[in-house]
Amino acid sequence: MIQRFLLVAIMLTGIIVKPAAISAQKNDSIAVIKAVEKFVEAFNHFQWEPFRQSFTADASIFFPEWDYAARISGIENIEKTWLQLFPEFMNNPDKYEMEISPKNISIQLYGHTALMTFHLGDGVSRLSRRTMLWVKRKGTWKIAHLHASFMKKETINK
Repeated sequence: MIQRFLLVAIMLTGIIVKPAAISAQKNDSIAVIKAVEKFVEAFNHFQWEPFRQSFTADASIFFPEWDYAARISGIENIEKTWLQLFPEFMNNPDKYEMEISPKNISIQLYGHTALMTFHLGDGVSRLSRRTMLWVKRKGTWKIAHLHASFMKKETINK
C-alpha cells in the first residue's frame, strides 16, 4: 500500500513539477533573449555602460583578430581590449552606429546557464560565428564567455 501511495505521489509530483519547469524554462528563454537584445542594441549604438554591464566581472573573450588571439579575462582587461578595438565607444559614440544583426540564433538552456550561438555576415564571402555563454546571477543574465571567429572565403586565381 505504501509503495502504491509513493508511486502515485511521484507520478503526481512529476505532473505538477513538469509544467512549472517548462514555464521557468520559457521565462528564462525570454529573459536571455531580452538580455541579448539589450547587448546588441548597446553595441550597435556604442552605449558603453549597458554594453559593459552585459558581462560578468570574471568574463572571458576570444576575439577573432590575430593581434588579440589570447584569451582576455576579467572585466577590466575586456574593457581595455574592447576600447582599443572599438574606440568609438568613448570617442563621440553618437556619431557612430553599427548594424549587428545575428542570424541562425540558437539558445540552449541548462539551468542557470544558456549557450547561445549565431552567425554574422552574408554567409557567401564571409561569415562570423559567435558563441556566448550566459549565466544567471542574482536574477540577471550576463555573458560569462564570448568566443568570436571569422571566416573568409578565399578566392583562388587560376
